[in-house]
Amino acid sequence: MKNINSQKEFLAFAKKTLESRAGKMTWDELSVMAGVEPRALKTYRMPETSSDYRPMPGVVRQAIESLLARPVDSLRNTSSLIPALAALVLSQAKISLIDKQIISGADRRRGSRNGLTEDERKIMAMVSRACLVNGLKDHGGEIHELLYLCSKPFGEWLPIAEVIDAGYETTSLINSRYGIPTPEAEELASEFTTVTAHIEEALFSKLMEALSKVPTVSGDEYYTAIREFVVRNPVTTEKQLFEAGKMIPSAIWMAIQYEYYEPVPRAQAIGDEVTLCAHCNSLMKLVAGGGVTCPSVACSATRPAKAGSVLAVAEARRVTRGIRQYWVEPGIDEILLFDYLKLKGVAPLLYPHRDRVDIALGRIGMDMKSYVSPEILGAKFRRGLGGLAFYEKKWLVIPDWLIASTPLYMNRLVGAMAETASRIRCLSLSDAAKFAIKEA
Repeated sequence: MKNINSQKEFLAFAKKTLESRAGKMTWDELSVMAGVEPRALKTYRMPETSSDYRPMPGVVRQAIESLLARPVDSLRNTSSLIPALAALVLSQAKISLIDKQIISGADRRRGSRNGLTEDERKIMAMVSRACLVNGLKDHGGEIHELLYLCSKPFGEWLPIAEVIDAGYETTSLINSRYGIPTPEAEELASEFTTVTAHIEEALFSKLMEALSKVPTVSGDEYYTAIREFVVRNPVTTEKQLFEAGKMIPSAIWMAIQYEYYEPVPRAQAIGDEVTLCAHCNSLMKLVAGGGVTCPSVACSATRPAKAGSVLAVAEARRVTRGIRQYWVEPGIDEILLFDYLKLKGVAPLLYPHRDRVDIALGRIGMDMKSYVSPEILGAKFRRGLGGLAFYEKKWLVIPDWLIASTPLYMNRLVGAMAETASRIRCLSLSDAAKFAIKEA
């Protein structure tokens, strides 16, 4: 750079050098990478004789020199954008759901549990760059807007080639019904090394710790009993909670009562009562015209709306958002298959060995997954078999309603699993039920 005499020449040299490594880029893209306002960078590029010219601060020059001193693949590679964004979603969910703090766009200070870290700022800048490169509105500049968009499928707000090629158009990172990260978000974030907290572990670690203090067999039985009760009773009463806990140590059940359940808000009631779904016991919601509908995707996708029990709102308790997302929603299909097998005279085990798999039947281990993206699910099993590794016959079961709503789901899943597909049998729920009865 010894022949570079002016600020303008320095910036032109920097842009040309970065382009030689990462391909053609605009000045706006360079500004995002360097953390500089595009309008400010424009004034730095003006001739010194221009009235719009501004001297470039030393900190800006240092930022650009830092870009020149290291590879830019990590900033320009969109394949890392989605995992990074998933990590941002999980970290902000921890602030909101676990630390009970307000999500803030301010920088995080020492000792504070909320705010944005430097890494999180970089992730937002990656989103901005992807938007600018593809001629989209900049969605990375404000954390609340970005999180809101993450509750929508990527195809609606970030339809870039890398997203489409990966099959993520229908994938969202936040469940719009419950405001909590989706399973896809967790799986994607596992590929990003800055994730520091796993939401599911944080929600259930206390239960696992309590179960570790009792004999193994008893602990396994307690876990199955607790999880089955919660899945079958996403809305219940204090009296029912008390009765259900009589066979479980009080120290364990008290945590279930007060950490897994919460009062039903009066805003959810019709008069002084709430109505439950006749199929899954979820809290029914009013729809236009005066009818009611079940909010569960798994339930409403397969069964007609039907009102069931009515409870006094003052006595009603519902599961918290996290439990709803991680236990109840996937559990609706798990319980459906379990009950069907029992009805047919088969003896399945539900959540054996503290959820090693969802259902076990002799040598068969069945793991049920409801990932919207078959590509993300396939990548998960490429990395490891999980609890299925303990079973001779490994079945990955996908709900029929999800297969029906997603083009070529099973073909895409098998393709994404690559060589792992030879070790795991991928089945629809209805096929799994049919084959399980034959095996039994």
